[in-house]
Amino acid sequence: MSDRIDLSIIIVSYNVKDHLLACLGSITATCRDIAHEIIVVDNNSNDGLPEATKEKHPEIKLIANKENRGFAAANNQGYEIAVGEYILLLNPDTAVKPGAVRTVLEFMKQTPDAGLAACRLLNDDGSLQRSVKRLPSITGNLMQALFLDRLFFPEYRNSFYYRSRPFRIGYPSGAFMMVRREALKGSPPLNENYFMYSEEKDLAWRLNQDGYGCYFVPGAEVIHYGGKSTDQMAEAMFLELQKSQIKYIDTYYAGLKNISMHWSYWLLLLTHFAASIFSIFTKYGRYRLRLMRLALASYTNYLLTIYEKYNN
Repeated sequence: MSDRIDLSIIIVSYNVKDHLLACLGSITATCRDIAHEIIVVDNNSNDGLPEATKEKHPEIKLIANKENRGFAAANNQGYEIAVGEYILLLNPDTAVKPGAVRTVLEFMKQTPDAGLAACRLLNDDGSLQRSVKRLPSITGNLMQALFLDRLFFPEYRNSFYYRSRPFRIGYPSGAFMMVRREALKGSPPLNENYFMYSEEKDLAWRLNQDGYGCYFVPGAEVIHYGGKSTDQMAEAMFLELQKSQIKYIDTYYAGLKNISMHWSYWLLLLTHFAASIFSIFTKYGRYRLRLMRLALASYTNYLLTIYEKYNN
């Protein structure tokens, strides 16, 4: 293997020691024929993660933060020291299946307009995770508010993820995103205005504006256990999701479209909150209702603040 690094794999971790070590093991086993480096950025874990990582994988580059800097900032820290032509942003709660990374990497090399590529994500039981979304729009928000998205959006159907060839998408889950360094034009991959969430669609938006597409490569699979860091503080993270949604809309939409995007998303939250009321007879239903109530209240407060500002 030459000294040239084709791929830099960046993993941001927070209190997921066992998952991270398993993830690193899967990379070691499946990426032997790829000139790669692994960079782990730890956001101040207290489960012995940095020490265990150094002991079991001394070959990796480790950045141990003294505070939780968030997903975007930590990934960008890794990017600052990465040297690969391609950058793989990978969650620690994943297991890379044989051939997955090489398949996506070869696709990127053969597709000059591919700024970002993702692959099929599976649950630990082998079932499919629906991991592709379309970029936000007023129409999309209204379809979701009226519960019509599952009828008309193909990404809700399993067959969407099992096509025979790669295809363009809106944006993928951030669990596995391979990015072309050239497409970033010297900028860091993720927008640090977001502590968590919305980074993927923000990156997709910027790549689209520069003439690059986001692709899904169905010939590669990665197991994604999902939410192992955010599950530790689910309510706080769900509210962070709403804050990120506000920041995204305010960043890329202005005037009437900005107002329409906010109110159509608020309507989405309202109808989903109302629908959650009918599921209060189950434990998960009550949990979901609580989350939706918090999200709706948070977003309503934001819109009222904007309304008062314009009327003063």
